[in-house]
Amino acid sequence: MDDNSGLSAAELLELNRDLQGSRAIRLLATHNLALYATLMERHLADGVVNETELVVRLERDLESLDHPDGQSGLALIKSWASQGWLHRIVDERSGQNICYLTQDARRALDFLRGMRRNDTIATGGSLHGIAARLKQVAIKVGGDPARIRKSIEEQIAALQDELTALDAGYRPEPDVTDCYDEARAIALQMERIVTDIGQYGTMIEQATAALDEPIEDNADYRERQRQLYDDFQAAWESAGRDSHRAFLRMVNDPDQRAEFEADVAAVASALPDLDPALRKVMTNFFELVGQQIDEVERIQQRCAQRIKRFTAFGTLEQSRGIARQLNDAIAAARALLRTSLTDSRLDIEVPLARHTITSVGALSFKIGDLSAPKPAKPATGEVDLTSFAALTTQVDAPAMAERLNEAIAAGPVSLPDAVDLIGRGGTGVYLGHVIVLWSWATRQPGADPHAESIPVRFRSLDGRDLAIEVPRLMFTEPISLAGAAA
Repeated sequence: MDDNSGLSAAELLELNRDLQGSRAIRLLATHNLALYATLMERHLADGVVNETELVVRLERDLESLDHPDGQSGLALIKSWASQGWLHRIVDERSGQNICYLTQDARRALDFLRGMRRNDTIATGGSLHGIAARLKQVAIKVGGDPARIRKSIEEQIAALQDELTALDAGYRPEPDVTDCYDEARAIALQMERIVTDIGQYGTMIEQATAALDEPIEDNADYRERQRQLYDDFQAAWESAGRDSHRAFLRMVNDPDQRAEFEADVAAVASALPDLDPALRKVMTNFFELVGQQIDEVERIQQRCAQRIKRFTAFGTLEQSRGIARQLNDAIAAARALLRTSLTDSRLDIEVPLARHTITSVGALSFKIGDLSAPKPAKPATGEVDLTSFAALTTQVDAPAMAERLNEAIAAGPVSLPDAVDLIGRGGTGVYLGHVIVLWSWATRQPGADPHAESIPVRFRSLDGRDLAIEVPRLMFTEPISLAGAAA
């Protein structure tokens, strides 16, 4: 066993392997780290950015750098989103795509900035501050009444001396070095807080991440449900949730916020040589923390949708389990009946009840032809999308039509692009969405039924990713919201 950590070599190796697979480490290990970190820090470090504006900014920088990796700005955005370094979602208020860094990407950038600035808190002033704060903690946890009283009396005497000197018109000059050290340490802590304030959101995101995976049987469903409750309990009791609530209260309290901003302005004006990056973190602290709180709310919405799907699937799975148990009981009853009717001359299957009473019917059936079935042949002819009209009741057709109409206002949209647009809404694309969009596209003016087919991806109800080929039809006219809701 390792005396320092209390873990065996195998346990410590497993923990380090988990870290090696994290998104933050993958970003630090990528070959294009210098380029990615430069672009992310220049355009995404301040929070949420409109995707169109971000593409323009990235293209401008890539042009000035002669496109070192050969990718366009939009290709970089898609790549970062697929790697888990960038959130790329549709803003419900504006209907446009917005982009912002994930917590893992922010951690990686914090690490790089710290190395670039040679961040350190080991200064002369910090050592005295550590000693003073450590003494206060030791007095509180020690519980010695005499020492507590002595500490309080010393603080009162020191404060009284300061008041006496202030009344006499004496104001001692502050130690500028100590002030810079303390302000730098505070700014470094604020920079880390901006990243860590979203830790509560990360915990609940991880608690529900496994809910999208396929469920094999009832036992798997019960185990995943139990793990979900345990993970949520851990997140509820975590320091991340307490920090999230504390900062939420502070951000929404106008008096605390005004006092805090006044103190930041005073420090920034009195210490002009403070690192510009740290000064920016201090002055924009509330805005950056507010963006992290907004991200936690978005994560909570996604988790609620996952839990809703998981619960619905579990209800279906439990119904299937009951059906399997009934089938087993019916098979056992049939075996007993056949044994008891061995002397019967009637070669019939005995049902448990009449067909008008139960949908189970006969207990078994016989196969007349034991030869292997013929292989299936591909279907021919045109796809009749009218038979799928009922799928419009299984998707949010008005919301889809509204989002699609906003995109059509900027120009024609192809059917594959429309599927990708709906998929970026956060809930994923299922077969019902694809079929409904396809049926709308066939009713567009000049729709060509023989257009080139392009594969699009969608998610099945069991959580797997599938693909289907759809013609490259074009949306040129807006979708009627009344027709979409019908």
